[in-house]
Amino acid sequence: MVATRLTHWLSQFCSWHAKFKSGSLGADELPAYLQARADLGAILVLAQRLEIRTNDGARQAVRVARAVPVEFDLRNGKASSLTQDISATGLSALVGEAPSVGTLAPFRLKLGRDVQPIAGCCRVVANIPVRGSVRMAATFQEISQEGRSHIETLVFDAICSEIRVMLRSEQPQGSPATPPPLVP
Repeated sequence: MVATRLTHWLSQFCSWHAKFKSGSLGADELPAYLQARADLGAILVLAQRLEIRTNDGARQAVRVARAVPVEFDLRNGKASSLTQDISATGLSALVGEAPSVGTLAPFRLKLGRDVQPIAGCCRVVANIPVRGSVRMAATFQEISQEGRSHIETLVFDAICSEIRVMLRSEQPQGSPATPPPLVP
């Protein structure tokens, strides 16, 4: 019974997210969607074994593995890369040479043709050598609220994509494709 309710809740969340992205989420559904988004994000942060702290710089948002084009302005020139993972609070990317931990680096994320590149500034928090490159982890220091919102939507797109795959794989043959929605 609990698994069925969770399956329904996840299905409902993905339905709300699709409506949110398309701009067709009703005003009456928005508060329930935003609460579900916050709840799911917190659960996934815990599942990733990340600490939730508010003022010490610890990671506070769920991160997903996504390759998003990013360009950094580093001391020795521009460095283009793809993100390894991304969240509403930061990212990691492979670069040839990373600046020192603590360095501020302007960046531009290119989320797609329909979205203007997101410009901001990030602080390098870790450098991990990886086969001739460096995986640079950074937290966003300066980013517009609109940019952060676009990134958060991208993160939940990835989450819903994984949820849909999971729901399809657990569905017995001959059962309906989408469970009935839950009433908030």
